[in-house]
Amino acid sequence: MRIVALDIIRFFAAISVVLYHLVSRPESTAYPLLSEITKFGYLGVPLFFMISGYVIALSANNRTAIQFGISRFVRLYPALWAGIMFTVVVSTLLTEHSYSLPQILANLTLLQDYLGFSDVDGVYWTLQAELKFYACVFLLLLFGVFDRFSIWLSIWLALTVMHTVYAQPFFMGWFISPAYSSFFMAGIAFFLIQTKGKNTYNYFILISSLLISSYHGFYQAEGFMKDPGIEQQSISVALIGCFYLLMYLLCTGKINIKPRKVLVTIGALTYPLYLIHNVAGKAIIDYYSNTIPEQLMIVVVVFFMIFVSWLIHLGVEKPMATPMKNYLLSIVDRSKFLKSLSSREG
Repeated sequence: MRIVALDIIRFFAAISVVLYHLVSRPESTAYPLLSEITKFGYLGVPLFFMISGYVIALSANNRTAIQFGISRFVRLYPALWAGIMFTVVVSTLLTEHSYSLPQILANLTLLQDYLGFSDVDGVYWTLQAELKFYACVFLLLLFGVFDRFSIWLSIWLALTVMHTVYAQPFFMGWFISPAYSSFFMAGIAFFLIQTKGKNTYNYFILISSLLISSYHGFYQAEGFMKDPGIEQQSISVALIGCFYLLMYLLCTGKINIKPRKVLVTIGALTYPLYLIHNVAGKAIIDYYSNTIPEQLMIVVVVFFMIFVSWLIHLGVEKPMATPMKNYLLSIVDRSKFLKSLSSREG
């Protein structure tokens, strides 16, 4: 069952990030007043992570590891491949930047960090954080312990606190994102509150994650805004608190929006929009900056990126989803090893 309110929240998060990159970039003076608001748009990323924790917990519930893995692969990769190709073509045509074939191929796997290649687009770091989270959930399902939330969530929380205070274990970032773990945990806590009830443990995880998220949100502002003061850092924390409240209202049934096709479509455009807006969007704006006012170009590029996202959704994601899923399931059926994993529940 699709949760329409999440589609709206997703699109809000995506547009926030888009405007952050296009309006609030340091070299832009197109919208100085608007930029004072959009400079907080980077917080759309932790909101994405919070939504992801909630949605992935829903998706993984009552599924095998293989079923979960296939569903995530089909959701993640087709749009990614289209987004990479779009970014490479636009950037190559409009800028002096070039990409090597090995770099492009590495990015197509989302394993470029492990393979020693840089991102085609800087926003891909968030996808790698998502992929690590998916991998951890996959392993929990594989070993039949996903539903033992009180065990692995407690361990994860303890490791996150330890890393926040002591930067240990030093290897934690290799398999999960320490600085953003609390947002994923918050999403899972919202899932637990919705499905398991408002018990002490679920609220403990939620409140603990809020405290950690607030701490990171305060100091992470320095990495996303130019010389933020206490006021800007405090606003960042307050916005994170608003995200928590919004998700809490959603998971407790206080927000219930009737399905409408336009809202579902808007939600579907979120992922491809996030993939293509940054490098390609800036390249288009800069290329025409000498002939067309930047204020106009930003507006044009935002709508153009939404249009291209719609094309990717209709031309890539929708037609590829079912055939790719069926093909991957057929591979599982033909492999005794994979078939044994698909039926393993611990």
